[in-house]
Amino acid sequence: MSSPATARIACATPQFVQEAEPAVLTDWLTYFDSDVIAVTGNSPAPRATSRLRSKIRNEQIFHPAGFDPLEGPYVISDVQFVFAPTVESLRKIPDYEGDELDSSNPTFVLSGLLELEIDTTALSTSLAGREEYVAAFKSESVEGEYIHVSTRLPLDYRREWEGLTVIGAGVDAGQGDTPLASLDCRDDGTIQTRSMNRSQLGLRGVDQVGTKRAKNLRDAGITSRKDIVDANLGTLSELPGVGRNTAERIQQSAEATVHDEVVRKSDAQLPTGDPVYIDIETDGLDPTVTWLIGVLDGTAAEGHYKAFIQKDPDESGRTIENFMAWYTETANNRPLVAYNGFRFDFEVIHDHIIQYCPQYEDAWTSTYRFDPYQWAVEEGNAALPGRTNKLEDVASALGYERAATELTGAAVARAYQQWMVDQSTSTEPDWEQFKSYCEDDVRGLATIYEALQESGRISSSGESSPHHPSTTTQGSLSDW
Repeated sequence: MSSPATARIACATPQFVQEAEPAVLTDWLTYFDSDVIAVTGNSPAPRATSRLRSKIRNEQIFHPAGFDPLEGPYVISDVQFVFAPTVESLRKIPDYEGDELDSSNPTFVLSGLLELEIDTTALSTSLAGREEYVAAFKSESVEGEYIHVSTRLPLDYRREWEGLTVIGAGVDAGQGDTPLASLDCRDDGTIQTRSMNRSQLGLRGVDQVGTKRAKNLRDAGITSRKDIVDANLGTLSELPGVGRNTAERIQQSAEATVHDEVVRKSDAQLPTGDPVYIDIETDGLDPTVTWLIGVLDGTAAEGHYKAFIQKDPDESGRTIENFMAWYTETANNRPLVAYNGFRFDFEVIHDHIIQYCPQYEDAWTSTYRFDPYQWAVEEGNAALPGRTNKLEDVASALGYERAATELTGAAVARAYQQWMVDQSTSTEPDWEQFKSYCEDDVRGLATIYEALQESGRISSSGESSPHHPSTTTQGSLSDW
């Protein structure tokens, strides 16, 4: 089954666009790589729009009350949109159908006409502008399926109002501690969201660089990651509050991102033996079932992928039991590798073994488990490339190309939750697509692990970064 066509909207407040350092703005545009830029809110923002136009070439800029807002139908990356800066724009939609718009395909209506109205006395919320919006849009002439996206609603807003599906675009995206956001609008009518903290952009996205150090770097004429890489280490060391060791870590982190490579920071060893890469899918962050375990045996490019999947929610422990039977019979004494595994995958598997198949608990606790994220990031043994340390960002920076499924872990979990509640034809997940999504994760994981293996140690001072042994219950390297 082919993946749905997708058009991405990057969302940010005009304040973020106006105030962000040039390197931060460039990082934001590069990370989200969007088709549409939505400046959120509903206040005129000519400065923000003007600044964006000086930075980008191909993306569409939309702002409902700003400078020169777009209006009317567009087909962007094979996905249909209507830009509706005014109520009058909604009344024109029937005129577009059959000509600019194919009514048999979903259309996303992007506007700033709907916002939350909070009654602090009654502790209730309502959708301001709803009545006028519905009256203008609803018409016997409207035949297509429409999803209504408002730049004045928060990112997590999803409601049905009088038959209209209303989605928030992130009214506060990038303001204060609110993450920047994007919406992947798909031609099957669904939307997947992504987010990242603005502190991960520009100089502050470099390890050991916070607000104060970023200012000190800028004051010294160092305004980008490349400037850090090109800077003399002694110059960095002399900046206020830095010092030699911190300067090394700053430069290593910047080098990893600039050159899209792993930069080793210690002589700590990786596990011996051929790894087994795993990734799990559950019904949420507080999981009651592990319904899919993706396993890669071999290299990222050519390894054999096997999916242990449980389609019947009433047989909650089947996936765990089948996986453990396979591992103990065919891959015993080989290290299990999972990205961020000690914070999720390994813990969940252990809990569900105890719950569903306790006969495998001894076998599980005797395994050697390895977490590349913990080893590289938390223990400080390597600097990873990518705008963030998320698996997909690091693997992509290392050259791994994911299949174009455009899924997220949260979306996969939501789909299985719906299946658990209502096992009908309309809610049954696309199992093959989910298997492919999980395969992407384990092949991306293998790409990262292989890059760690291949990376040589970068040393500019002759001193190793300290290696702090894990405090988890994993076995020691000497066991292997």
